[in-house]
Amino acid sequence: MKFLLYRWQAYNQMALEDALIKLGHKIDTFTCEIGNIEEDKEFEAKLVGYLAGHGYDAVISINYFPVIAKSCSRAECKYISWTCDSPMLALYTKSVFLPSNYIFVFDRQVYYEFKAMGVKNIWYLPLAVDVMRNDYVLKDYTGKEYQSDVSFVGSLYEKNRYDEMVYMPDYIRGYFDALMNVQMEIYGDNFFERMISGEIEEQLEGKAVDISGDEFIGTPALIVANTTLGMKLAALERRKILNMVSRKIRDTKIYTESSTNDLPLVKNMGKVDYIYDMPKVFASSKINLNITLRNIKTGIPLRIWDILGAGGFVLTNFQAELLDFFEQGKHLVWYDSHSDMMDKIIYYLSHDKERAEIAREGNLLVRRKHTMEMRVKELVKTVQDA
Repeated sequence: MKFLLYRWQAYNQMALEDALIKLGHKIDTFTCEIGNIEEDKEFEAKLVGYLAGHGYDAVISINYFPVIAKSCSRAECKYISWTCDSPMLALYTKSVFLPSNYIFVFDRQVYYEFKAMGVKNIWYLPLAVDVMRNDYVLKDYTGKEYQSDVSFVGSLYEKNRYDEMVYMPDYIRGYFDALMNVQMEIYGDNFFERMISGEIEEQLEGKAVDISGDEFIGTPALIVANTTLGMKLAALERRKILNMVSRKIRDTKIYTESSTNDLPLVKNMGKVDYIYDMPKVFASSKINLNITLRNIKTGIPLRIWDILGAGGFVLTNFQAELLDFFEQGKHLVWYDSHSDMMDKIIYYLSHDKERAEIAREGNLLVRRKHTMEMRVKELVKTVQDA
């Protein structure tokens, strides 16, 4: 097939492009900046004009862009999108029903929700990792530069919408604070959206909602739950966990651009390059923490695949779909509470052989069943057979 890849700042975009090329497909790229993801007439005119006469079988992108979906519909060209964020709020627009769409989502619960809404061209496709690129990056790496007992790579979301919502009534803020305290202790179920009533929606509508108007098919509760409460909870939970771990494990490191002034025992190593440095962190950390954004309902985040693909040991919070792909204690380890997490960190730091064997088995499983090429092959076949 001949693809036009919309290139933007997506972590796994290069892996997608390489996999398509390795599978024998023709790839061109389109890099025009999108001003408004819902409607951008200048972008749409450029893309429609570019598609004319080039004979592309499909436009493809990481994540979904309504303006690309509309452009492809006008140009009578297929639009393939594969989400790596969840929920992808841009999906909650009327453009999602366009018959030229071929939408792939990595969160099974999100897939079920859109199927129930009547979206026909949507499929569940978990994320994956480019193990060959990791092998290339790691082939001459000595394993010393990024050594640590426990490491975490990611944002602490110190700038979040919740803290900026000065107009929020005190009784709503108190209610939300209580919700976040409870949700922080529960894994396997995100109840934020269900707990935002019509009255609260009315109070916040027009203030907490970015995507609006006739095109939006979601609810204010959806937006508040994910862009406001979800990010604030991530800020609270990640700091709580890192404080807890660093009090007991002296060699605890974080790789982030976020401020860690309130984490005095955590060593902030700064940001690392996703392609050339992050695999080294994963390969040489004894324990790689994954702390999933609660916005991801059941799916497995990209970070877990990345760690496994680099041969690292994963300790992650529980996600329902882990049960579909991995065995607890064989391929990776998950925890169901913060105290359980702490117990497992202490245990696996003192059981080197067992920890190394789990990391090895996890890496072998990814190589056998979950490479980027395997996923892309499945994606292309699905589109061709649809």
